[in-house]
Amino acid sequence: MLGIDVKSIMMQDSAPDVSENKVRALVEAVLHGDRKKYGELFELFQPLVFRLSWNLTGNFDDAMDIVQECFLRAYRALSSWKGKAKFSTWLHRIAVNTAIDFIRREARHHEKRMEGSPNEEEDEEVQSLCEGVERRTPLTELQQKELRTKIFTAVSFLPKMQRRCFVLRYLGDMSIREVSEILGCSEGTVKSQLHRARVFLKSALV
Repeated sequence: MLGIDVKSIMMQDSAPDVSENKVRALVEAVLHGDRKKYGELFELFQPLVFRLSWNLTGNFDDAMDIVQECFLRAYRALSSWKGKAKFSTWLHRIAVNTAIDFIRREARHHEKRMEGSPNEEEDEEVQSLCEGVERRTPLTELQQKELRTKIFTAVSFLPKMQRRCFVLRYLGDMSIREVSEILGCSEGTVKSQLHRARVFLKSALV
Protein backbone atom coordinates (compact mmCIF):
# COMPACT_ATOMS: atom_id res chain seq x y z
CA MET A 1 0.00 0.00 0.00
CA LEU A 2 1.28 3.42 -0.93
CA GLY A 3 1.68 5.54 2.18
CA ILE A 4 3.35 8.51 3.75
CA ASP A 5 6.36 8.23 6.02
CA VAL A 6 4.92 10.16 8.93
CA LYS A 7 8.11 9.99 10.97
CA SER A 8 10.17 11.51 8.15
CA ILE A 9 7.61 14.22 7.53
CA MET A 10 7.49 15.13 11.22
CA MET A 11 11.28 15.35 11.44
CA GLN A 12 11.87 17.29 8.21
CA ASP A 13 10.89 20.71 9.51
CA SER A 14 13.12 20.36 12.59
CA ALA A 15 16.17 18.83 10.93
CA PRO A 16 18.67 21.55 9.98
CA ASP A 17 19.51 22.25 6.37
CA VAL A 18 23.21 21.56 6.74
CA SER A 19 25.57 19.12 5.04
CA GLU A 20 26.98 16.13 6.88
CA ASN A 21 30.46 17.39 5.97
CA LYS A 22 29.74 20.60 7.87
CA VAL A 23 28.44 18.62 10.83
CA ARG A 24 31.46 16.33 10.77
CA ALA A 25 33.78 19.35 10.76
CA LEU A 26 31.99 20.79 13.79
CA VAL A 27 32.16 17.48 15.64
CA GLU A 28 35.86 17.07 14.91
CA ALA A 29 36.51 20.62 16.10
CA VAL A 30 34.72 19.89 19.37
CA LEU A 31 36.65 16.66 19.85
CA HIS A 32 39.86 18.63 19.36
CA GLY A 33 38.95 21.01 22.16
CA ASP A 34 36.92 23.78 20.50
CA ARG A 35 33.89 23.74 22.77
CA LYS A 36 32.40 26.81 21.09
CA LYS A 37 31.68 24.64 18.05
CA TYR A 38 29.38 22.55 20.21
CA GLY A 39 27.31 25.67 20.66
CA GLU A 40 26.89 25.73 16.89
CA LEU A 41 25.76 22.11 16.91
CA PHE A 42 23.28 22.97 19.65
CA GLU A 43 21.84 25.84 17.63
CA LEU A 44 21.51 23.64 14.56
CA PHE A 45 19.88 20.63 16.18
CA GLN A 46 18.05 22.07 19.17
CA PRO A 47 14.75 22.41 17.22
CA LEU A 48 14.86 18.70 16.34
CA VAL A 49 15.28 17.63 19.96
CA PHE A 50 12.79 20.17 21.28
CA ARG A 51 10.11 19.03 18.83
CA LEU A 52 10.38 15.44 20.04
CA SER A 53 10.50 16.50 23.69
CA TRP A 54 7.50 18.79 23.33
CA ASN A 55 5.47 16.08 21.61
CA LEU A 56 6.15 13.72 24.51
CA THR A 57 5.61 16.11 27.41
CA GLY A 58 3.34 18.88 26.15
CA ASN A 59 5.15 21.10 28.64
CA PHE A 60 7.71 23.76 27.70
CA ASP A 61 9.80 23.51 30.87
CA ASP A 62 9.89 19.72 30.78
CA ALA A 63 10.79 19.77 27.09
CA MET A 64 13.66 22.18 27.72
CA ASP A 65 14.93 20.00 30.57
CA ILE A 66 15.03 17.06 28.18
CA VAL A 67 16.81 19.17 25.56
CA GLN A 68 19.51 20.21 28.03
CA GLU A 69 20.02 16.65 29.28
CA CYS A 70 20.08 15.28 25.74
CA PHE A 71 22.81 17.64 24.59
CA LEU A 72 24.82 16.96 27.72
CA ARG A 73 24.65 13.23 27.01
CA ALA A 74 25.47 13.82 23.35
CA TYR A 75 28.52 15.88 24.30
CA ARG A 76 29.82 13.12 26.55
CA ALA A 77 29.25 10.51 23.84
CA LEU A 78 30.34 12.63 20.88
CA SER A 79 33.38 10.50 20.12
CA SER A 80 31.09 7.50 19.57
CA TRP A 81 29.52 9.09 16.49
CA LYS A 82 31.47 7.63 13.59
CA GLY A 83 29.41 9.08 10.77
CA LYS A 84 27.88 5.76 9.71
CA ALA A 85 24.45 7.22 10.46
CA LYS A 86 23.43 10.83 9.99
CA PHE A 87 24.18 12.99 13.01
CA SER A 88 20.49 13.89 13.29
CA THR A 89 19.61 10.18 13.47
CA TRP A 90 22.24 9.55 16.13
CA LEU A 91 21.07 12.55 18.15
CA HIS A 92 17.42 11.58 17.73
CA ARG A 93 18.11 8.25 19.42
CA ILE A 94 19.80 10.00 22.35
CA ALA A 95 16.83 12.35 22.58
CA VAL A 96 14.39 9.44 22.66
CA ASN A 97 16.37 7.70 25.40
CA THR A 98 16.59 10.92 27.41
CA ALA A 99 12.85 11.48 27.08
CA ILE A 100 12.19 7.88 28.13
CA ASP A 101 14.26 8.36 31.28
CA PHE A 102 12.27 11.51 32.03
CA ILE A 103 8.97 9.66 31.63
CA ARG A 104 10.17 6.84 33.86
CA ARG A 105 11.19 9.27 36.59
CA GLU A 106 7.84 10.99 36.35
CA ALA A 107 6.01 7.66 36.43
CA ARG A 108 7.56 6.81 39.79
CA HIS A 109 5.56 9.66 41.28
CA HIS A 110 2.27 8.37 39.94
CA GLU A 111 1.05 4.99 41.14
CA LYS A 112 -2.29 5.15 39.39
CA ARG A 113 -2.19 3.54 35.95
CA MET A 114 -4.65 3.76 33.10
CA GLU A 115 -6.39 0.56 32.09
CA GLY A 116 -7.54 -0.21 28.56
CA SER A 117 -9.06 -2.95 26.48
CA PRO A 118 -6.59 -5.60 25.23
CA ASN A 119 -8.93 -6.60 22.42
CA GLU A 120 -8.30 -3.73 20.04
CA GLU A 121 -5.93 -4.63 17.24
CA GLU A 122 -3.05 -2.39 16.35
CA ASP A 123 -2.70 -1.22 12.79
CA GLU A 124 0.98 -1.91 12.15
CA GLU A 125 1.30 0.78 9.51
CA VAL A 126 1.19 4.31 10.88
CA GLN A 127 0.74 5.42 7.29
CA SER A 128 -2.90 4.48 7.69
CA LEU A 129 -3.28 7.69 9.64
CA CYS A 130 -3.00 9.47 6.36
CA GLU A 131 -5.60 7.55 4.36
CA GLY A 132 -7.20 10.81 3.35
CA VAL A 133 -3.99 12.16 1.83
CA GLU A 134 -1.82 9.15 1.03
CA ARG A 135 -2.87 9.00 -2.60
CA ARG A 136 -1.63 12.51 -3.32
CA THR A 137 1.77 11.37 -4.47
CA PRO A 138 4.33 12.54 -4.96
CA LEU A 139 3.71 15.19 -2.32
CA THR A 140 5.00 18.64 -3.16
CA GLU A 141 7.13 20.49 -0.63
CA LEU A 142 4.17 22.71 0.19
CA GLN A 143 1.89 19.70 0.70
CA GLN A 144 4.45 18.11 3.02
CA LYS A 145 4.71 21.32 5.03
CA GLU A 146 0.93 21.59 5.32
CA LEU A 147 0.64 17.92 6.32
CA ARG A 148 3.43 18.29 8.86
CA THR A 149 1.62 21.23 10.45
CA LYS A 150 -1.61 19.25 10.59
CA ILE A 151 0.10 16.28 12.22
CA PHE A 152 1.88 18.34 14.87
CA THR A 153 -1.27 20.30 15.66
CA ALA A 154 -3.31 17.11 15.96
CA VAL A 155 -0.71 15.38 18.14
CA SER A 156 -0.62 18.38 20.48
CA PHE A 157 -4.35 17.93 21.13
CA LEU A 158 -4.02 14.27 22.09
CA PRO A 159 -4.43 13.42 25.79
CA LYS A 160 -1.09 12.92 27.53
CA MET A 161 -1.17 9.11 27.53
CA GLN A 162 -2.21 8.85 23.89
CA ARG A 163 0.42 11.37 22.84
CA ARG A 164 3.20 9.52 24.63
CA CYS A 165 2.16 6.15 23.24
CA PHE A 166 2.02 7.57 19.72
CA VAL A 167 5.36 9.39 19.88
CA LEU A 168 7.23 6.50 21.49
CA ARG A 169 5.72 3.97 19.08
CA TYR A 170 6.14 5.84 15.83
CA LEU A 171 8.81 8.50 16.37
CA GLY A 172 10.77 6.46 18.89
CA ASP A 173 10.43 3.23 16.88
CA MET A 174 9.43 1.32 20.01
CA SER A 175 7.59 -1.98 20.13
CA ILE A 176 4.27 -2.27 21.97
CA ARG A 177 6.05 -4.14 24.77
CA GLU A 178 8.75 -1.48 25.07
CA VAL A 179 6.18 1.31 25.24
CA SER A 180 4.22 -0.55 27.91
CA GLU A 181 7.35 -1.08 30.01
CA ILE A 182 8.36 2.57 29.71
CA LEU A 183 4.93 3.90 30.63
CA GLY A 184 4.31 1.27 33.29
CA CYS A 185 1.05 -0.03 31.85
CA SER A 186 -0.21 -3.14 30.09
CA GLU A 187 0.30 -3.84 26.39
CA GLY A 188 -3.46 -3.78 26.06
CA THR A 189 -3.51 -0.24 27.40
CA VAL A 190 -0.89 0.83 24.88
CA LYS A 191 -2.87 -0.72 22.01
CA SER A 192 -6.03 0.95 23.24
CA GLN A 193 -4.35 4.34 23.52
CA LEU A 194 -2.78 3.98 20.07
CA HIS A 195 -6.11 3.02 18.57
CA ARG A 196 -7.78 6.09 20.05
CA ALA A 197 -4.91 8.30 18.91
CA ARG A 198 -5.14 6.97 15.35
CA VAL A 199 -8.90 7.48 15.23
CA PHE A 200 -8.47 11.09 16.31
CA LEU A 201 -5.53 11.76 13.99
CA LYS A 202 -7.30 10.22 11.01
CA SER A 203 -10.22 12.58 11.49
CA ALA A 204 -7.85 15.51 11.94
CA LEU A 205 -5.99 14.74 8.70
CA VAL A 206 -9.06 14.45 6.49
